[in-house]
Amino acid sequence: MDKIKVLFLSIFYPLFMGRYFLRSLQDRDDVDLRTAGVYTGTWIPWLNGLSLDEKYALKPDYVIDQKPGLGVRANYDQIKVQFDKGWLPDIVITVDGGINWSYKPVDGVVVTVATDAHCVDYSHARSVSDKFFNMHYRYSEKGDLDLPYAFSSQYMYPMPEIEKDADAVLIGMPYPQRVDWVSRLRERNLKVLFENGPILDEYRELNNRARVGLNWASLEDLNCRVFELMSMKLCPVINHVPDLDRLGFVDGEHYIGFDGSKPLSGVEDATHKVMWAVNNPSKSREIAEKAYNKVIEDNHTYDNRVDAILKECGYA
Repeated sequence: MDKIKVLFLSIFYPLFMGRYFLRSLQDRDDVDLRTAGVYTGTWIPWLNGLSLDEKYALKPDYVIDQKPGLGVRANYDQIKVQFDKGWLPDIVITVDGGINWSYKPVDGVVVTVATDAHCVDYSHARSVSDKFFNMHYRYSEKGDLDLPYAFSSQYMYPMPEIEKDADAVLIGMPYPQRVDWVSRLRERNLKVLFENGPILDEYRELNNRARVGLNWASLEDLNCRVFELMSMKLCPVINHVPDLDRLGFVDGEHYIGFDGSKPLSGVEDATHKVMWAVNNPSKSREIAEKAYNKVIEDNHTYDNRVDAILKECGYA
């Protein structure tokens, strides 16, 4: 059987949402993959710019010589002339965290996965796509295809061999409400791991050191950290967002929720919920177990998200 020829476009930071899709595509025996995009080496734009470990740099097959950022436009013909003789894509997949095509490619089914519809205008991306997958249902428009965030089964999983030496963990950007929340928890003598920079293996290992996983989404978006905390079997203390209900996650069963819509009262409520989780370890472990079973049974993995894309494009 002929393999599915896939051209994959993204901005190749050391960590980018497309990296999880890419890993799932690479693991498939039925896909012949080529990659294109802007390459940043070890640099990532977190906190006005960080350089991560060189081992995480990931270079695409076809490098686009443009500066990274929102609104990068790739020229398909300039990439096409670099293909092996006779190779043309069946599917062109853009995981759009700031990049898309200047115009719609003429070959294959053209797909966009919108990673940041809660804060990015994807009007142009929709205009150059046959299939537009939105990872934020709450910010969908007519014609968008639902594709929620997920966890990477290759990178995110429980590590029972690691000692639980922290009460809670939050690996992510230090938004003001998160900083305030962590400060209040530390004032109550909780050990909280709070960093921005650890990715992939280091990210998994740090999370596995804690019993409780923290998340506060900024714009009522169901972000990837929720799925990741559950996949590593932490008890999630997270702000309630509409898509939790839509996907069947139940407050008090799969997570401990708080109202994050009002920063001051939200921090107080969130702090109280973490203290409850820490002081009720048996119940917290039960919630963590149910959350883990939920994301596994519902198959909230990037492998499954890639399956959904291929099936929508006619490749079962």
